[in-house]
Amino acid sequence: MKITRVLNIEDTISKHVSICRSLGKCGIASNIIEHTTTALEGLSMIDKAIMEGKPYDLLVLDMYFPMAPRERMTQSGLYVLEELKNKNIDIPVIICSSVQLCIPDVVGCIHYNEWYGDLDGDMREMIEIVRHM
Repeated sequence: MKITRVLNIEDTISKHVSICRSLGKCGIASNIIEHTTTALEGLSMIDKAIMEGKPYDLLVLDMYFPMAPRERMTQSGLYVLEELKNKNIDIPVIICSSVQLCIPDVVGCIHYNEWYGDLDGDMREMIEIVRHM
């Protein structure tokens, strides 16, 4: 699968920048990576992309972020995954969270830590899986 459009739902800008950098090292240009900070906006963007006939090829998803602007942070990632399932939207998902998780039915889970870990290597592994789907 060729990756031509990516959505990153992430509320921490420094983490979003790190994810974009890692995706860039995997050959994914920054101009095809779209970003939002809330669950409801992310789901709206996914729906709109499908309606326009230009669906996302990849969703990079945090687990803890607000449902809507000015709301407190919750485990909104699970809500996004459930909504995708309920709407029968099949999009490869990479979880990138500062909490170590194991979520079924996603490409994989990356434990993000800005001080240690190998985000670039972990992302490269996940992108290779997506490209072979």
